[in-house]
Amino acid sequence: MNLHELLTQKVDTWRGQGYRHDTYSTIAEILEWARNPEGSGFHLRPPQIRALETYWYLRLVEKTPHIFDLYRSCYPRIADLHKVLGVPDAAFQEVNYEPDELWHKIREDDSFVRTFKLETLRETLALRYPSYILALAMGAGKTALIGAIIATEFAMAFEYPKGPFVQNAFVFAPGKSIIVSLHQLAELRYNRILPPRLYKRFAASLKMTFTRDGERDIPVICGSLFNLIVTNTEKIRIQKETVRKKDLGPLFAYQKEDAAREEVANRRLQTIASLPHLAVFSDEAHHTYGQSLDTELKKVRKTVDYLSDNTNVVCVINTTGTPYFRRKPFLDVVIWYGLSQGISDHILKEVRQDIPPITG
Repeated sequence: MNLHELLTQKVDTWRGQGYRHDTYSTIAEILEWARNPEGSGFHLRPPQIRALETYWYLRLVEKTPHIFDLYRSCYPRIADLHKVLGVPDAAFQEVNYEPDELWHKIREDDSFVRTFKLETLRETLALRYPSYILALAMGAGKTALIGAIIATEFAMAFEYPKGPFVQNAFVFAPGKSIIVSLHQLAELRYNRILPPRLYKRFAASLKMTFTRDGERDIPVICGSLFNLIVTNTEKIRIQKETVRKKDLGPLFAYQKEDAAREEVANRRLQTIASLPHLAVFSDEAHHTYGQSLDTELKKVRKTVDYLSDNTNVVCVINTTGTPYFRRKPFLDVVIWYGLSQGISDHILKEVRQDIPPITG
């Protein structure tokens, strides 16, 4: 049984217990409202609710584990763990059946990883922070899900100021075409996700920022709380070549172009890194995982690693409809709602193969 299938069972049990949590009981109030808000109008769809429940199960019941620690707790038998992680018997045999030596080899030995095709497992083991993939088919509402997670995190932070909750959110996606869809975050009916008493404070405190071309910095107050910052990957990752001349402003007049680009890139990152209790969201994550695992993923990971080193990153959430690398599913997937299931549930429309070709 895959991890996301096992988690589905655990979340079903938690839901049956009324989302019980002895320390942070308000989560039950929030999730019950999100499932069935009073009155008519917008409401989260079943796959979005399932993903939101799974997220909070990981945050509160499992206490936001590193994905590898989550695997080890869910699969305590070594044989089961190796099978679900896709480690071949020959690899385990080469390290004389020593689990610690196996994990060390995967982390450090390039030849060992290439021989046994363990690249995706290495990426999972290398992470220094909790990171999860929420896999929902296109059309199932990944952007609204991101907004729901942020809203519920901020609401929990209001309710429990000293708790382990997110107080700033950073959302990025590759390319301008995708970031346009993220403007839905500004229009989302958050009052249909949060109960009224929590929505009022959320609405009064939320500061939403969409980065714009030509800005050399991100217009937020360093160290402030309850910011939701949306940008595209090219504006934020550690790669000074993506900074254009027109973004350099007066810096270009008295610095060499290369140094000016580096300063602009670092300034943006430093602003994000000043924000405490940060959650990072990568929308359409298959563009940063995907077929460019060896290049694009490392660039994006380098940026997230920088943020993790310079502020307390609570967790990293990746959303995608195609959670594969070279036909192998990513190990970080904690919920998977595919196209066929969406069609079966009458949430997504079937792509017809008999549409006549355009002529003339």
